[in-house]
Amino acid sequence: MPRLFAALILIATPALAETPLTGPEFDAATRDSTITYDYGDGLFGTEEYLEGRRVRWAFEGDLCIYGVWYQKGDEICFDYETDPTPACWLYFLEDGKIRGRYMGEGGGWEILESSRDAGPLPCAGPDVGV
Repeated sequence: MPRLFAALILIATPALAETPLTGPEFDAATRDSTITYDYGDGLFGTEEYLEGRRVRWAFEGDLCIYGVWYQKGDEICFDYETDPTPACWLYFLEDGKIRGRYMGEGGGWEILESSRDAGPLPCAGPDVGV
């Protein structure tokens, strides 16, 4: 029985040992990048990380929205111009890719970086060409 218990602890340890990225680590891993995220069965959206912790976000085919991010405890929170409620996440770096776990209402689901480039986020509507 003690060996089984020890084996179970070892199996569970990696998940318990996950350490979220700090604000400076998140900034270093994302700044000047445009990252597309997937979740489960498909595309979640794309975010462009700008200087000064500013961001530009769009769901696939949607208008771009602007915001800022900040660290709150272990979470990275985003304030967007169109939503008064911050969206807070835990972020991790896995094999050079960003993985995020949503911490808001109904949270616990995750997104994973599927692509990254240095170009600007292509925006539909009013931001075309910006």
